[in-house]
Amino acid sequence: MEHAMNVTIVKADPSRLAECREVFLDSALYDHYFTAEGRLEGMLATAVEKGELWLAVTSQNEVAGAMWMEMTGFFDVFPYLALLGVKKSFRGMGVGHVLLRTFEGVSRAMGYRKASLMVSHFNPRAKALYQSMGYQKVGYVPDAIVPGVHENIMVKDL
Repeated sequence: MEHAMNVTIVKADPSRLAECREVFLDSALYDHYFTAEGRLEGMLATAVEKGELWLAVTSQNEVAGAMWMEMTGFFDVFPYLALLGVKKSFRGMGVGHVLLRTFEGVSRAMGYRKASLMVSHFNPRAKALYQSMGYQKVGYVPDAIVPGVHENIMVKDL
């Protein structure tokens, strides 16, 4: 990564749900998990309702990325990054790094010692990003959420 794009991280509100959906379109994540009508929209709405959906917003007020942080999502022990996506036109510009650093910062500020996430076997680019930021593979779950999609469980000491 050369230089991280300048984005502001804000909590999402219901008025931005359509923009959040756009973040995940045209991605392998969408193709594997969200082709069922309403599934993505339902997840995003739940995340907003819980106050757990965060957005990376450009200076032009465009949503460049989104993440769902479940603060007690990993067996009620430490934070779990349930969903992270960067809009296609912003990929490779450091938006994912900024979102991950925010996840870690919020987790640390809340007193957590570890942070967790899962990354699908079909997403080596995301796995490389997580590894470059200190996440280590601690487990592997075949057919975890969708048959044929295998998940790597990754954890980072904060």
